Amino acid sequence: MKNTNQAERQEANSSDSRNLSIERLLRQRARERAAPLRWNIHSAVLSYLVLAAVIIMSLKDVDVLITGLTAVLGLGLVWLNSWLRIKRLEDTFYQEEVDNYAKLASGESSKESTEAGANNLAPSVESPLTSRETAVLERMAEGKGNKEIADALEISSDTVKIHITHIFLKLDVSNRTSAVLVALRHGWIKDDYESCDGH
Repeated sequence: MKNTNQAERQEANSSDSRNLSIERLLRQRARERAAPLRWNIHSAVLSYLVLAAVIIMSLKDVDVLITGLTAVLGLGLVWLNSWLRIKRLEDTFYQEEVDNYAKLASGESSKESTEAGANNLAPSVESPLTSRETAVLERMAEGKGNKEIADALEISSDTVKIHITHIFLKLDVSNRTSAVLVALRHGWIKDDYESCDGH
């Protein structure tokens, strides 16, 4: 009885860990998708700041302090509005990623949603990846970039890029997040990489 309860707790902990890993990857993907907009908004705020500075410097008859405070208040409002829009957009992207992952996990075939060509693989299917490709994919799951992966595996960055290309082709995906999610779903990589900090 104790062994059964312990096994159930371990399975629940493993499932929780996997769910946290997947949630972290989906949030990261949503932030990546919103990043270009974030840069555009920062550029707009900077442009507003420069414009306000030019206007303030050209004024002679108006109290510069009042104009400056008005410009700062306007800049703050522009920034707050932009930040709220980015947050809403990230939430929308996150929900899309969750929906895409749900389709992937349920086995639906939808190339548009998550490159779900790998959905045809059953969870019991043996990994199509080589041991080196699996090692690269595990580092990708940890959030490491190509240079960090190359240093960890003592290979060149170009070799890492080749391995990533092969991983994408074999799993029929087009981005790192989808590759990691497919591998996690099938159990081809360990999902305990978040526990490196001693948990």
